[in-house]
Amino acid sequence: MAEQMRLPPALQRGDTIGIFCPAGPPKNLPLLRQGIALLTEAGFQVRSAGRIEVREAEYLADSDSARAEALHRLWADDEVKAVMAVRGGYGCLRLAPLLDLPLLQRHCKWLIGFSDLTLLLNHLNRQAGYVCLHGPMVSSLAHARREDLLQLFSYLAGSFGENLRLPGLEILRPGSGQGRLVGGNLATLVHSIGTPWDNSWEGCILLLEDTGEHLYRLDRMFTQLHQAGRFDCLAGLLLGSFDTGTGNSSADLRLQEQVWQRVLELMPPGFPIWANVASGHTDRNMPFPLGMEVRMDSSSAGLTLLTRRTVHS
Repeated sequence: MAEQMRLPPALQRGDTIGIFCPAGPPKNLPLLRQGIALLTEAGFQVRSAGRIEVREAEYLADSDSARAEALHRLWADDEVKAVMAVRGGYGCLRLAPLLDLPLLQRHCKWLIGFSDLTLLLNHLNRQAGYVCLHGPMVSSLAHARREDLLQLFSYLAGSFGENLRLPGLEILRPGSGQGRLVGGNLATLVHSIGTPWDNSWEGCILLLEDTGEHLYRLDRMFTQLHQAGRFDCLAGLLLGSFDTGTGNSSADLRLQEQVWQRVLELMPPGFPIWANVASGHTDRNMPFPLGMEVRMDSSSAGLTLLTRRTVHS
């Protein structure tokens, strides 16, 4: 595990962002094209690798080896300054054993995505030793809020404000905590337990979100993590959105509140718990720099990014 995090080099206008499908194929080509258009409008060139096409009867974009080769090709390309997933789905758990870790360690660049990308983001973050961005992917850019897009492009340009505003934040348990930011999709993290891609959360600020899961399944995953002792040494907990995947706002709100109640029942004392963080599968999906040291302070209801604790590549 890397002891000190590196911050990938800042992107300039005209730089190239590589895109690929690490897991599932795109479901909606118009959304994909809109996402690419937003990247080009922001001043970037876009270069794809591997198969990027709708595959109606398939849940994987391509074979495991082909998806891994696409990532490696983009990572070895010195003209590609950042790599963004087209979408998540499922497949990164199958991809992980094929990763060329020495290659990924040699070239420090941004990896961007969320959902199933949680596995790759946290693995590269801890083993390759650089900050990754948990945030919108190519196919979700068109639905992203303008402020989230601006923040994403600001991060890529190397501009990190010290205080990160979290609109709509609900403080479930006050306090303060400081640690490395880790986490992402709840189900993906649970499925990595006991594998080589599992990581310690000791002393960390943990971010969790999920979509399309019934309450009993969310309860089961939180309970498993609790009984496995994974919450015992946290420095803080950030709860993103937990939506039904149906688009029913009333049902989503009810699910969120039920999740918050169960989390408060399970969590040991000693660290702050914040909810309604704008991270997840809805249109509220702020980019978060996984691997960066952050501080939670409930008195100011703000998240502080401690960028000085990272090494600039």
